[in-house]
Amino acid sequence: MKIDCCVVRDLLPLYAEKLVSVKTAELVEEHLTECSACKKELELIAADGFAELKNNGADNALSAEPLKKFARKLSLRMQSMYYALIILFVFLGLNITAGSDMMYNSLIMPVVGVFGYFAFRLRSLYKLPVLLLFIEGFATVFGLLNEEWQAILMWTPIYLIFIYLGVAVAFLFHYAFRKE
Repeated sequence: MKIDCCVVRDLLPLYAEKLVSVKTAELVEEHLTECSACKKELELIAADGFAELKNNGADNALSAEPLKKFARKLSLRMQSMYYALIILFVFLGLNITAGSDMMYNSLIMPVVGVFGYFAFRLRSLYKLPVLLLFIEGFATVFGLLNEEWQAILMWTPIYLIFIYLGVAVAFLFHYAFRKE
């Protein structure tokens, strides 16, 4: 079956990303063996990621820059939200430490770990204990906690165990539900 070049050019980005069916891929490959212009355009798509894609001499390069800017803004906002939630839950957990509801920290601190995983991923999880110590120190210095330094330093390793348990759970869910 003979396919027009304009149809193949429309399919080339999908073909380059391997998002076409087997039958469509066979048709495109058959056309590419016969048409050097479409083959050259596929090479441009593969090499430059659409940057130098030209259609009939006109510059129709697809620009992903606005989408990248939006994704960066969204990523920064999400990361700010994760930081805020981490701080909120740590303060909540620290305020519960002195009372009879202390065992709720076994639920609160893993949530901190989940938010920490999504905020830092695996590349900088060392920030979680630093952030925890910073918040504990801040809360103690400004009188937000009625705990002594010794008690805070005693609870910190226990909190970190629960936090990293939450990180492990978040990692396992992220790994299990990742896109193939």
